[in-house]
Amino acid sequence: MSNKHKKTVESIPEMEGYVTELRTIGMLKANIVALVVLGLLCLLGAAGMFAIWGGFSLGNPWNGMLFIVGFGVGVAVHELIHGFTWMWATHSGFRHLRFGLLRGGVYCHIDVPMSKRKYVVGALMPLLLLGVVPFLLSFATNSLWLMLFGACFIGCAMGDVLIVWAIRKESPDTLVYDHPSEPGCVVYHPVSQR
Repeated sequence: MSNKHKKTVESIPEMEGYVTELRTIGMLKANIVALVVLGLLCLLGAAGMFAIWGGFSLGNPWNGMLFIVGFGVGVAVHELIHGFTWMWATHSGFRHLRFGLLRGGVYCHIDVPMSKRKYVVGALMPLLLLGVVPFLLSFATNSLWLMLFGACFIGCAMGDVLIVWAIRKESPDTLVYDHPSEPGCVVYHPVSQR
């Protein structure tokens, strides 16, 4: 392959007075957790619909097609939510965001270090907006499709949850940098703490 066709991978920025620690997750583990969570949510969701409504509504015949289209659009929106939340939290511009495909999945990367607090908010925002909110609304509307949509996007966010779990013991103000080519991040520790 010629050099002009090779994908360049952004390096991790060094910061004077800090050492870096890699916190990435395995895609296989994330996918297994996502499938288990999705299965459990579907079972719990169906049980909840039966408990509240005595069953669930499929609605009109087009709802299945809308679910498929909505899921496809939702995957892109999931990454946009990451990007725009991080962009807002760091007061950085769109030029700091990068979107693409990585190992068969879409991703968003921001090239700005931020506090763990801001990183976590951006990492979990798609879980809340595309997963938890639709899942809970489905019980008020008796919509099987909305419940499945929410369950799917809670499952899709399990990689993000695992990344947040990997940095759970860090203080809220610890500097974090979204990893440019792996699912995860880099944590900056002051040299004096090592």
